[in-house]
Amino acid sequence: MKRTLTILAPLVLVLAARAAAQVKSGEATMNLNGTVSAGYGDDYSNVAGSDHSVAGAGEADLTGMYFNPNFLSFEVQPFYNQSRLNSTFQSMTASSGVYANAKLFGGSSFPGTISFADVYNNSGNFGVPGLTNFTTHGNDESLAINWGVHLHNLPSLHFSFSDSNSDFSIYGANTLGRLHDMMFSATATYRVAGFDLNGGYGHTGTQAETPEFLTSGPSEQTDSGLNSYYFGIAHNLPWHGSVSASAARYDISTQLGGSSSPDKYDTSIDTLTAGLSVAPLSHLTLGETTYYTDNLAGTLYNTLLTAGVIVPQNEAQPSSHDLSVTGYANYDIPAENLHFSAFTEHQQQTFLGLTFADDSYNGTAAYTKWLLGGTFNGVLGLTYTDIETTHQSLLGMNTSVNYTRAIRRWSLAGSFGYSQDTQSVLIAYTTSGYNYSGSVGRRIGRRSHWGINASGVRSLLTGVPGSASSSQNYSTSLALSRFSLNASYSESSGNSLLTPAGLVATPIPLPILNPAEVVLFNGKSYSAGLTSTPIRALTFSAAYANARSATNSNSLVSNNNFQNMYFTMTYHLRKLNLQAGYNRLAQGFSVSGAPPTVVGSYYVGVSRWFNFF
Repeated sequence: MKRTLTILAPLVLVLAARAAAQVKSGEATMNLNGTVSAGYGDDYSNVAGSDHSVAGAGEADLTGMYFNPNFLSFEVQPFYNQSRLNSTFQSMTASSGVYANAKLFGGSSFPGTISFADVYNNSGNFGVPGLTNFTTHGNDESLAINWGVHLHNLPSLHFSFSDSNSDFSIYGANTLGRLHDMMFSATATYRVAGFDLNGGYGHTGTQAETPEFLTSGPSEQTDSGLNSYYFGIAHNLPWHGSVSASAARYDISTQLGGSSSPDKYDTSIDTLTAGLSVAPLSHLTLGETTYYTDNLAGTLYNTLLTAGVIVPQNEAQPSSHDLSVTGYANYDIPAENLHFSAFTEHQQQTFLGLTFADDSYNGTAAYTKWLLGGTFNGVLGLTYTDIETTHQSLLGMNTSVNYTRAIRRWSLAGSFGYSQDTQSVLIAYTTSGYNYSGSVGRRIGRRSHWGINASGVRSLLTGVPGSASSSQNYSTSLALSRFSLNASYSESSGNSLLTPAGLVATPIPLPILNPAEVVLFNGKSYSAGLTSTPIRALTFSAAYANARSATNSNSLVSNNNFQNMYFTMTYHLRKLNLQAGYNRLAQGFSVSGAPPTVVGSYYVGVSRWFNFF
């Protein structure tokens, strides 16, 4: 409470001051406006009882500059006891905090920005792929600094630093989560004798406590870090061409448990890339790229780390590498709206003690045409792959079609894509799948519209059981002069991994992962919303969401449910707002062994907007 009162203090002091159009002192100019409110509210819960109170609230927006906006400009936004919209549905918590940012020396050789945020009792999301997210509450703070040094005839430098911390709990899960991220980077670019040089250093560090309520283990504490170094060089060539090369090194370290825990994973990754492109004829481009890494396994595991998944390893990993050499050609025939592309690739990989090599040949044609009053676009590609080490030959295909058309007040759009046996990140695996989308809309009168949308996607590793993932989404909306309606429905299923931010779809092929780390999920969710302005200055808003899902991890099954509804009413009377609202959340997980948590609140009050100066 002491912190929130401190945040609100500048707003209270200003209320006692005499309003003015603007405050100017010397070279400084400031403007302040905000809203002050008071009302009666009640919070209730099946786990914490109820709390009746008459409370005040407020928010302010202070902007200003010193000397010149390019020299120093700033904005500070404190707020107290405010319900912030953190997601599609109304926030469950009355949070307090401050947002602030400043810009310095804009337009000079040393431009910089600083931003800061500190929020208490904040609502957030715990993600579920393709479904309505679960609701969390906790505290968040962040600091970000960006600075540049751009001096004539010297390398251009850029420095970036950020530090963020989040502590949260999940309603109904009886578990805590924590995520602390720190990042620093320094980059330089320079042009000399026609060569473009660039290089830099980056460091990211993450300390996390992942709530393991959907798996059989306890909460995991992890500490990971990544140091990266890179250098690149490029030069223009005749025929509108260019040549480039770069080298990078990544040092990765992650540790599960305390600092003395032996469960850790440390590795280094070195990569080399080179490329060449020329355009010897109009509409013709030729090129070549080469890529090499001495640690393919580390590259894949780094993808997991980037997604927030920790992959501690005790045993030594066998050596792995990846070499890819690709040649390509692109040709356009603008008069016929045709585009052709072709590439050939030779790839060699060593992974988990096995060696693979293949040669791939691909040809793709794209065609665009004005058809039946609309625009048609089609793409067809064929890939032939010869896997040398297993003497296998594969014929892959990828195709897509898109069509859009307007018919008087109607608008139509649709697309479909299909792929079969296309190369994945590893030579040993290919992917197949399809996707579709469609929409129909109609204008009703001058300011009204109705629309319906549908989309879906399914993908899998060809020949790998249990690797499929899919999602479907359907929605409709109707907007009229005095009210609007919307509704949506979603289905989703697949494989995921648990991170501090929620479940994320597996970013690498399943066979690489330990089956105990994979969380199978499936679920359905639907929602509906209404907004109405029956008379001038009076606005009603209501929404409802419901989600049911199930997760399965290492034989631990959890049935999860989520329900959220809210209703708000606002009546504007000059600078006054009369407000009323109701919010209810029910969220539970069968694995917790406790009944779903129910949290609700309602509020009736009045607020007034002020332009202080």
